Amino acid sequence: MFSYFRTVSRVRSALIFINYMIIMVYAGVFLMGTRYLVVHQESLAFLSQLPHIPKDPQIVFIGCFVLYILFAILLLNSKQNQIFHFIDLIIEWVISFAIILLLDLSTQSIVLLVICDCLYHVRDLKNSQIYCMLTFSIVLYMFSNYSIMSQIIALNNLQSYFTVFSPTVNALLSSVRTILEGLNLLLFILFIAYFTVNQYKEKENIAQELEMVNEVNAQLRHYAAITEQAAENNERKRIAREIHDTLGHALTGIAAGIDACLIMIDKKPELVKGQLQRIRNVVTEGIGDVRNSLQKLRPGALEQQSLEGALKKMIQEFVSVSNVDIVLSYKLPELDFEKTKEDALFRMIQECITNSIRHGHAKHVAVRIETDQNIPDHIIVVVQDDGQGCETIHPGYGLMQMAERISTIHGTLSYEGKDGFVCKAIIPLQKGELK
Repeated sequence: MFSYFRTVSRVRSALIFINYMIIMVYAGVFLMGTRYLVVHQESLAFLSQLPHIPKDPQIVFIGCFVLYILFAILLLNSKQNQIFHFIDLIIEWVISFAIILLLDLSTQSIVLLVICDCLYHVRDLKNSQIYCMLTFSIVLYMFSNYSIMSQIIALNNLQSYFTVFSPTVNALLSSVRTILEGLNLLLFILFIAYFTVNQYKEKENIAQELEMVNEVNAQLRHYAAITEQAAENNERKRIAREIHDTLGHALTGIAAGIDACLIMIDKKPELVKGQLQRIRNVVTEGIGDVRNSLQKLRPGALEQQSLEGALKKMIQEFVSVSNVDIVLSYKLPELDFEKTKEDALFRMIQECITNSIRHGHAKHVAVRIETDQNIPDHIIVVVQDDGQGCETIHPGYGLMQMAERISTIHGTLSYEGKDGFVCKAIIPLQKGELK
């Protein structure tokens, strides 16, 4: 693209120079021919051969020089990287037509220069202005044709002034005219050729870019579809995990409470009513947690208090509906947890206690949340029970969901079942969480 503008700029500059030569040579022929006639006292015979009285040659020469200097300044000041206004184009047309009239329509070369300048700035023009430009250029070219306009207005042929001089000078001037007009036409054709080739290349580049854009759009649509599917899968997993945690916790508490009722109904029937009331409270909170899960909210206990307070409340509910002794050791400094991390820790401990009661039939459960100097900037969560362990552990849905939860907060989960069941999580602290 840069080489194209450099080339057409050079061709344009050459056209400006060639047109200057053409105009000043023709104006000089009018001036020098008239002086030659005056010196040799042949003006009366020459005027009798002309169809019209010629213009003052000095006015023609000075007028052409001044007007073309203004014209060239206007062209040279309008560079490719500057904004080109349509009014500048109108001024170019007016000046060029004034020069053509002063020279009695002896040349149309400057019209070709105006057309090249229009194409040079075609990027800065609107479509309506381009159509207007082409129309005016055609009209200007027609009205600058000597054969057409000589039938309408008073014009004298430049060739008549060539005959004033000797045959040798006449032939030389005719050759110079042919060479200059030919060079001007050649440069114009060269400019049009470069312009056409560049337009074709630009269309090819635009077509390639559009094809690339279409490919990128197709890839983006494919990626969006994959992302949407992944988001749906993640949401399904989240909802399944939330329902498992909430319903699992609630149902385990209900089962343990009913077992206690069955034992007390024969020995201490007066306590069964209180036990049933506690079971009812667990059911009510479980229903609330299910609703919160479906609405993408946090566990109800965490909505109302800190992580430590929520854990104490949850443990109290477990103890109230079962015969399990649960001890919480919370030894964390003051931390500013993210909600996601609090949720994950709460659900992990809840799932561990649920598993201890449901599968391990444990009587004692110890929950420890603390920091360790050997592992700085990390917190350690350990849930250990004295229930029925197992040397070979086959992770079920609960353990897999627990591991997935911990991985979302960049933690690691490990467990073993040799002596009871021990579940351990190590979670890194982020910047700003430690106050």
